[in-house]
Amino acid sequence: MKALYNSPRLNNKDDPLDELFFILLSQMTTGPSYERVFDRLREAVSTWDDLANMSVFDLRAVIADAGLVNQKAPRFIEIARRLKRDFGTVTLAPLAAYSDDEAEGYLMSLPGVGRKTAKCVMMYAMGRAVLPVDTHVARVARRLGLIDERTPVGRLHSALEGVIAPELRYDFHVNAIAHGRVVCRAHFPKCSACQISSLCPTGRGARASPKQGIQLTAAS
Repeated sequence: MKALYNSPRLNNKDDPLDELFFILLSQMTTGPSYERVFDRLREAVSTWDDLANMSVFDLRAVIADAGLVNQKAPRFIEIARRLKRDFGTVTLAPLAAYSDDEAEGYLMSLPGVGRKTAKCVMMYAMGRAVLPVDTHVARVARRLGLIDERTPVGRLHSALEGVIAPELRYDFHVNAIAHGRVVCRAHFPKCSACQISSLCPTGRGARASPKQGIQLTAAS
């Protein structure tokens, strides 16, 4: 998959706080939309400290087309104020001294931040050898047989980190997303065109089927 997709960066950010707000903006909206809104937000605040003093009304106007704006605006301000209280300034830089578990726990204590978002911040912006699992990653991993399709959602991250070596986790994450979008789609995956189908129990089954265009479930 790395040879096929070249481990795309996916426009993620180097600064942990930039990355956190970038990912939160991406929820329930399209790529061009949230990338545009993120750039507008960075223009509206000279530093993230400005966000702590912003009104919800003003922030809603800045990120109006980001989707779920009535949830995102107050959460962003609450995150900024929490960081200001904890660290004296609006930053995630102190997390560099935290262990992986401590950093993940702190990030997940912030409003609206789940495990996948926390791990994305840690992987993309903090260089941690963790493995975020989104729907594409989970689907590709299940079809490849890396994790059982019955694995509960709450255990997906630990289950997949248990079988993917730390040095391979970044590449697997970004390339599985690319593969899931282009080939290993939720419905009507392109198994006949998949270059890793020989390694995939699901793909081998689809190739062997006498029916073409077989529809697979997202979990299969």
